[in-house]
Amino acid sequence: MEPSSPDTPSNLGQPSDQPNGAQGESAPRGTPSRDSQRQGQPSSGGGNPSPQVSNKHEIERRMLMRNKSHIKHIFRDFDDKGQNLCKFVCTTYWATQFHAVREAFLAQNTSGSKESAGEASAGLQSGMDVEQAYVMSLSSAYSWAASGGKSGASFARTLDDRFVIKCISRTELQMFLDCAPAYFEYLSKAFFHGLPTVLCKIVGVYQIGYHNRVTGKRSMEQVAVMQNIFYNKKITKTFDLKGSLRGRFAAQIKSSYEDHDTSFTSSAGDGQRKRVSESGFEGDGGEEGQPNTSDRDDSAAGSGTGKKKGLGTLLDGDFLEFTGGRPMPMHDRAKAIFHMSILNDTLFLSIINVLDYSILVGIDEEKMELVVGIIDFMRQYDILKQMERVGKSLPMVVGSEAPTIIQPPLYKARFTNAMERYFMTVPSKWTTI
Repeated sequence: MEPSSPDTPSNLGQPSDQPNGAQGESAPRGTPSRDSQRQGQPSSGGGNPSPQVSNKHEIERRMLMRNKSHIKHIFRDFDDKGQNLCKFVCTTYWATQFHAVREAFLAQNTSGSKESAGEASAGLQSGMDVEQAYVMSLSSAYSWAASGGKSGASFARTLDDRFVIKCISRTELQMFLDCAPAYFEYLSKAFFHGLPTVLCKIVGVYQIGYHNRVTGKRSMEQVAVMQNIFYNKKITKTFDLKGSLRGRFAAQIKSSYEDHDTSFTSSAGDGQRKRVSESGFEGDGGEEGQPNTSDRDDSAAGSGTGKKKGLGTLLDGDFLEFTGGRPMPMHDRAKAIFHMSILNDTLFLSIINVLDYSILVGIDEEKMELVVGIIDFMRQYDILKQMERVGKSLPMVVGSEAPTIIQPPLYKARFTNAMERYFMTVPSKWTTI
């Protein structure tokens, strides 16, 4: 099966029926109440128009706005006597720009196949607009036991499996907010000018907190809402690839990640081979029930709806074992789009000084596709990363693998070189020489 065209750059074979919701808020920051907040609507006019009727130029214009459009919601709970019981705060960052991103994202996905377009626009057909569908998805989320890696980040996933919600640190939040204008400009090129990309789309960033005046307990969390690249996919194997073999075996680091609902089992392939001729990939058979040991966002984009429980995310070393040390073959057109996307994305991330990202690769054997997406790109090369790099470099000996934390240009070069080694072009009868 051929991958999606550059007009649908999220992955090579990503389902077109992606989230059909968006939240549109563009009122000034500091609005004190929920009622007054409802008055702040996007400047596109007519409430929240669906992406089918919104003008692409207007969406792009709002996406490229440089003015900050942060919104702060404050609301309270009162008892029967009118006493304040709890105060809630929710800050929506870059509300106007993210609303445009979600509109473009929906329009992109409804332009795909008839089947996926019908599912993606189901909410609109039932009377839901973009904002309502997005809020409806977020209103039904549950805690998800995905490994958050070294940071110990917690995750949630919406009940409809469309979005993944990740808790991020204040440092990651501030770094992303600083890079947000460049991020929106890059997405506009992908949505409106056909730039190939496999970045996992972040569709909203928020800070949520509360203060319970009865118990005195208070909390403040920063969250990022991102697409589920595995939505409506039956993923049988998942790999998290960074281009380094240093500690990149799932079994080697399983003790560092405890997943209470995932048991460690293994089923060897015993030399069994499994081929998928039309998808452009092949690999060793036999499922490996490794623990969810990715040190990234894992399925930052979530697991597929048909993914088997207990199947863990494997790493670079496991990927090479799976392929027998050989590159994974891809059709020439798929490889061309994949190669261009990797070059574009890594160049962009290097320019904004981001590193330590990885690419999530899911194998959907039912639809014979590779579903890919670059994840965990919210951390810049700051002083902490420099110290971590020095600390990891000190005990190294000659001939050992380089540390995973290196300078962004070097990280980019290593990542792109690894993708060339991991995947290769296989000519077909339509390939021109």
